Amino acid sequence: MLRIVTHIERLLLAHDCVIVPKFGGFVLQTVPAMQKVEEHTFRPLRKEIGFNMTLQHNDGLLPESYMQMHGVNYRQAQLMLEEDVEDMKKTLQQYKKLSMGVLGSFSIGEEGQMIFHPGETELFSVGSYGLPVFHFPALPPLQAKREEVALLTIPVNRRLIRTAVASVAAVALFLLVSTPVKDVNQDAYTASFVPTEMVSQKPVLVEKAIAESVPENVVPEVEVKTVAPAPKRETVAAKPVVVQPAVAKKEVKANPKMYHIVIASFPSEAQADEFIVGVDRAECKHVSKVVRDGKYRIYADKFDNRADAETYMATLRSNPKYKDAWLFISR
Repeated sequence: MLRIVTHIERLLLAHDCVIVPKFGGFVLQTVPAMQKVEEHTFRPLRKEIGFNMTLQHNDGLLPESYMQMHGVNYRQAQLMLEEDVEDMKKTLQQYKKLSMGVLGSFSIGEEGQMIFHPGETELFSVGSYGLPVFHFPALPPLQAKREEVALLTIPVNRRLIRTAVASVAAVALFLLVSTPVKDVNQDAYTASFVPTEMVSQKPVLVEKAIAESVPENVVPEVEVKTVAPAPKRETVAAKPVVVQPAVAKKEVKANPKMYHIVIASFPSEAQADEFIVGVDRAECKHVSKVVRDGKYRIYADKFDNRADAETYMATLRSNPKYKDAWLFISR
């Protein structure tokens, strides 16, 4: 049983879906990166594994993996795969539980249904390998510090201020009350107290001629207004509009779909040709091969209509040799 688990793990590293015939398919689902604000966590892009029971056909991946790893032909690889699938079913029915390693596990429910429990693994998240869940706690808010301004206090003597104010007021009063020297009355002086020079001298009045300013001939100023010339208007002739003829669009026809009824799949062209030689032409008249993604798929017939292809596939599956035939769509 561990043999098939190894093959499934190996194939899921390169494919998003691996189908176990007559059991179900393991599907990888991409989960985008997400942020949980409440938990302050960031989770990178990852892939989660799921299981789809409705996928029962043989897609050829597991038989091809058995052929490459064990060095057997397609028929032997098919028998080994069927044996492993039967062991899985028996173990699940007997123990009601089946472990698939890192893929997960299966169990039987109360109503007899098969329940898949996916494993917690980052093995298949190749695109985000090495990126764990990141936790970034919120930072506490910073409180603004108030700037302290240093104040300088100078002591003042109020008594000294009052004295200075009184002195300034006395000086101002003295200057206002004092009599000017030119207004002294000479008759007020008594005899022998005034010197003779002062009495004999009479004041001489000096008349200063004040030159009257004679206005010169004033030339009236004439304000000359400069009229700016009007801007010239240039007449621009309209350019003729060239109408380009519409180019007819060519209709591109898509390649029609082709529906191939695949009966085998091989990794090399030599193996595919060897298998075609052994096919009975009476049962498969139009047997041939189609190459896709490096794989050579052998088909019994091909159709351009899905309904005809499914009808032919149902008829072909009635033959035990081709009971695992499946439908492959290509362009």
